[in-house]
Amino acid sequence: MTQENSHHTGSDFVDRVRRAASHVLGSGETGNAIIDLCDHHEQSCQMILQDRADNATVVAIVGATGQGKSWMTRQLIRDTTVASAIRSGNNLDEATEKLTWIGPRPPADLDSRHERYLACDGSKMQSIGAPYLIVDAPGATDDRRAIAGVAERALSLASVLVLVVRRDQLRSQRVTGLAAASEGTIVIPVVNMAPVQKRVTGNESDDDDLNADIETLVSRLRETAPQSIIESAVVVADFEIDSRTEREIGESAAAMIAQRVESALSESGGGDHRRGTRLAALDARFNAAVASVLQRQLPELTAAIDRLNAEARKLPTQIAGTLLGGATPLRAAIRSRLRLSLLSETAALWFPYRTILSLLNLTHGAWDRVLLSFSGSIPSLVGAVYTGVQNIRQQHETGHDLRNGLRQRASAAVTDRLGPMAARFRSELNRMRSGSAYGSHSSSDTQDIPLATLSGIDALQEQSQAAFDECIDRGSVSGRFVFMTGLIGTAIFWCLMAGPLVALYESYLGASFSTLAAFVTSDESPGGETASVVESLDRFPRPHASMLLTGLLLSLLPTSIFAMIVLSICQGRRRIDAIERSLRDRHDSIIAGLQSSGVLRLKWNDPLLSDAEFLLSIGRTGLTEHQESLE
Repeated sequence: MTQENSHHTGSDFVDRVRRAASHVLGSGETGNAIIDLCDHHEQSCQMILQDRADNATVVAIVGATGQGKSWMTRQLIRDTTVASAIRSGNNLDEATEKLTWIGPRPPADLDSRHERYLACDGSKMQSIGAPYLIVDAPGATDDRRAIAGVAERALSLASVLVLVVRRDQLRSQRVTGLAAASEGTIVIPVVNMAPVQKRVTGNESDDDDLNADIETLVSRLRETAPQSIIESAVVVADFEIDSRTEREIGESAAAMIAQRVESALSESGGGDHRRGTRLAALDARFNAAVASVLQRQLPELTAAIDRLNAEARKLPTQIAGTLLGGATPLRAAIRSRLRLSLLSETAALWFPYRTILSLLNLTHGAWDRVLLSFSGSIPSLVGAVYTGVQNIRQQHETGHDLRNGLRQRASAAVTDRLGPMAARFRSELNRMRSGSAYGSHSSSDTQDIPLATLSGIDALQEQSQAAFDECIDRGSVSGRFVFMTGLIGTAIFWCLMAGPLVALYESYLGASFSTLAAFVTSDESPGGETASVVESLDRFPRPHASMLLTGLLLSLLPTSIFAMIVLSICQGRRRIDAIERSLRDRHDSIIAGLQSSGVLRLKWNDPLLSDAEFLLSIGRTGLTEHQESLE
């Protein structure tokens, strides 16, 4: 996905959040707070997407108020005129309330209200191996809201953050907050005013404590911002107690910072290559901020939607699990498919063995009636025919019943399981909105509409059917077994039927030969033509129907018994058990996959309930699910 497409999807998501907040929360305090977050998020995304530095890397010097950010910025500039124009962030003048851009060319769309630009030739800036602009930000923890907002803007503009922290502020939670806001960037921690010269203090434990605090800081930063590149810290000595001069300490610190930045840019492929990561991190922070506002200001409503969502997530799995049915109907379906598979794999060459298999398949469940019918039981024969017709009818109706039955079960389950919880949620929502007109109107308008529908039923049935066919193909008897049983069954029938047929054909062929001979001799002796032909015709066999039927039945019975044995082997208990286990495992994985991809899910039909569920689930169910709900 390109960055432009990602941004478009993110804009749609933010617009949906804004509409849902207005619809559900109205113009109250919480609704306005959510809309403000949406506006701020869109502005931050726009800043990341804009290339204001014309492909140059933006390095921002950030930190809490009074950490020495401006001093550190001056160390990266070797132009004394420009460096002297960078004033301390503690001064209450106009410059402290603006971002200060420093570099060989100004950024695009410079906003004079919040930004200023100091021109500095690239040769007079500490080299990082690539063109770059420095942004000196005011204190992010300044009590003045305007200054703090300008500092937050620097976090969105920069690809590299130089995070300046005084030695005595290493354990401050403010640093962790800045790290969270810098998710997706390259961060260079700089520990300022550190007593690194043990010979000055004369206390070795000071150095040990400093190293421990620095390691803790770096670990905390990496834990708070896992998508950021957190480089090892640069330690800047306190020049008031160090033996070196301020200039020497500044030059050393600038060289180490530049080396860290150059190394990080080289490993990451450049700061702009992390734009997608920064946008994703910004989305995550937005989700968390929305969730925090709702959880803090609407705890009871949030708890109600949590209970509703928990039940809604479990319900599709439970409904989809009923597609296979219980053990008895599932095993019956497997046996039926195994019989059908055996029949389809048996070639038409094996006649009449294949015909017997087909009849046994149609009359499954009626074999006892078929056997009784052989003894003259007409009701049993009628019952066998009726059962066969019912089997054919059921095969045509099974698919229709499965589709409609699953939808009916889904509708009933939604009504029974989610109906009372949804009613309590609406009651809590209406109470929060103080009985607004929409709250009372929505209940009456939606009482005849199904609360929710289960989407993805067709996809579930298609994949379940494919899995069923695959499990049957994998678990059925082999093609070699089918060939051998077809050969043996056909051989049994024709071996038993061969005696009457051979005798019949022998008599028939003999009579035919005699008749032909009579016609030949009649030409030579015309007087005896009629008598010879009649005598020859009398020699043709005239088999009785009872004899042929008896021979057929005597041949069919062993063949049918053999076919029954083959069918029993084909649908043995162990084979059915293995197929059932495989099918249920595969079906569970299909359900899990469809749910994780958002295909199999409940779709709310009540607009107010849908917007409330969407809004109150932000930051806890993931951005992807909410973006899918835009469809």
